[in-house]
Amino acid sequence: MNQQEQHQFNTRRFRKDWVTQKVVTGFGWLVLATFLLLIWHIFSNAFPLFKSPKLVLENTSLLAETSKLSGIVELNNGVHYVAIDKCDLILLNASASGNESTELIEVKRFPFTCQHQILSQDQGDLSYIGVVSPNNLFELYRLSHEKQQYSLTLESSIGLNPKTINNEKPSAEKLKWEFSKSGNFVMLSQLENSTLNTYWFDKKHPSSFQHFIYQDVVQYKSIPRSRQLLVISNNIMSLFNSTNEVIDQQLLSRDVARIFLSRSQRSFFTQDPQHVLSKWIMLNEQGDFVFRHNEADISELDEAIEYMAFDSDSNAALVFSKAGNTAFVNRMTNELFRSQNLAFPASGLQWFGDRLYVFQGNKMHSLDIQNLQGITTIKSLFSEVWYEGYEEPAYVWQTSSATENYETKFSIVPLIVGSLKASFLALFVAIPLALGAAIYTSYFADPSVRQYLKPTIEMLEAVPSVVIGFIAAVWMVPIAEEFLLSVILFIVSLPVLLVTAALLQSRIANILDDKFDRRWEILVIALAVVLLGLFCFSLSDVWRFMLFGAPELGEQADTILNISKTTIVVAIALGVAISPSIYSLAEDALFEVPESIKQASFALGATRLQTLRRVIIAVALPSILSAIMLGFGRAFGETMIVLMVTGNTPISDWNILEGLRSMTANLAIELQESNVNSSHFNTLFLTASILFIFTFIVNTAAEILRKRLRKVYTDA
Repeated sequence: MNQQEQHQFNTRRFRKDWVTQKVVTGFGWLVLATFLLLIWHIFSNAFPLFKSPKLVLENTSLLAETSKLSGIVELNNGVHYVAIDKCDLILLNASASGNESTELIEVKRFPFTCQHQILSQDQGDLSYIGVVSPNNLFELYRLSHEKQQYSLTLESSIGLNPKTINNEKPSAEKLKWEFSKSGNFVMLSQLENSTLNTYWFDKKHPSSFQHFIYQDVVQYKSIPRSRQLLVISNNIMSLFNSTNEVIDQQLLSRDVARIFLSRSQRSFFTQDPQHVLSKWIMLNEQGDFVFRHNEADISELDEAIEYMAFDSDSNAALVFSKAGNTAFVNRMTNELFRSQNLAFPASGLQWFGDRLYVFQGNKMHSLDIQNLQGITTIKSLFSEVWYEGYEEPAYVWQTSSATENYETKFSIVPLIVGSLKASFLALFVAIPLALGAAIYTSYFADPSVRQYLKPTIEMLEAVPSVVIGFIAAVWMVPIAEEFLLSVILFIVSLPVLLVTAALLQSRIANILDDKFDRRWEILVIALAVVLLGLFCFSLSDVWRFMLFGAPELGEQADTILNISKTTIVVAIALGVAISPSIYSLAEDALFEVPESIKQASFALGATRLQTLRRVIIAVALPSILSAIMLGFGRAFGETMIVLMVTGNTPISDWNILEGLRSMTANLAIELQESNVNSSHFNTLFLTASILFIFTFIVNTAAEILRKRLRKVYTDA
């Protein structure tokens, strides 16, 4: 090859090297960019939780001057608006006439005389309309749209006491009736001069209605879902059932100016004359549903609340004052968000879907609710919260329910406890297995044994976690359910067996050939472990009788032994899964201890066991600690084993006989079912962010610890 050909060859080679270098560098940066993009995606979907919710005026709808809006109802052909025009009931649809103004078009009119009083509910099924007629009747109608026609169908009616009707007064001066309905149960009420008239009836059996009168009433609230009536009189709050029996009475420390019932009807808010907002929660006490005061009052309000609206899909509520000032409230934690002035008063308020509708006479203002995810606060995620139906504050994760208007419970603490419990229990299993195997193969085993045993153990790391989870769920869980005492006895006896074998090993080694001593001892230990397992499991009935004694205690034994043992199985399966990772790093660290250090220890008269304890483990300790921390990070981020084996019950309990749900398993279960940009969706991404931060800190700390300790021991 002449000089010119050599130059051309070098030029091509350098060009290929340059291209290869750029391609490898580019793909390296691409991997880093992808990693950063994933991190940004996780944190960006969690960030909306830290924004405050707010209202944005979308448009204003207009009616005739004689009309007054009363509510919004959803029929089978869409959303309609209910209004009173003079004395008639009308249904309207929205027709866009501009970006900021919408005209409401009348689609159906139901005529009534001005002697009729038309009533609508504040919440619940708004398709039901109540009418107090001049002939001493209360009539319950249902709005519907069937066969392309609107109809107002009479479903039930009861006769009223003529003294409560007061037909002589014009409609505008009549005392306002109120009605509420839940299922088939209807409650009608009227407060006049501290006298409360109530009618209770089943719409399918109206003839069996009940009429009760209460005196000296200051405030009241009908609770049809539980068929109860809340009455406040002389600073005493009384709760009556459907037979007019007092099931609970409480002396109030403050006067009550207003009562606002939540949509679930399992809690309500009261405001006193000093504008302090208090929450009362329903719970079951000896078979009776009563209300108890949540001490976390809201004292930041500086004016009286006129209306309070509740969202059916989140834990948000909104307060509205006469001056048009609004503020969002987290009704779980009683946290108040910043106030916002809408600059217009209201004659009614309704939260419908993702919109807030404010009625102002013949106007309806539609406001878009933005950043509603921000109603989920740090306090609701990490603090104990007193939920409806619970006797005390608790950490609860429950994002769905079979009932409507349920409280979503977003406490992350049970998920964190579940992840930590599974990880720590897995370390209890993995550390003895991994370090014991690492010490044996790196220090005691014959080289011919090590060359086969080490790759075999490391190959276990390649076993998919879903396979380990499947084996644990199908094979190990039934064994743990049936032989709990045997499993506990085996776990307790195994260290005793191994220590005994270690003490006898030196004496047996003096008798046996050295070749047998170093090569075949592992088979003897394995055989002893198998025999111990057979001994423990074959005598399970004997252990049970020894523990519980006479046969008459068998029922008590069944109660104790039938507790779920999935957490124990998770500890074993997860410990086995992370053992190869810890073993590989620890074994390399122990094996790489310089031979000169070992020989120096032997020269000073140390035994092999003393050399192992005081020299080899001390030198390799930084890498061993790093391996354990990396194994802990792996266990904390494990998904499939925890998902397949545990009962996935999010319980904030460290008891190993109680179930658990880890953060990773929770993501796998619920992420695909959550609505995008909902509080549930963003909270799940917050748990993913916590998971990433935790594993990142653990892995980084493991590497820093390894380097620093290695430097300390090297300098020493």
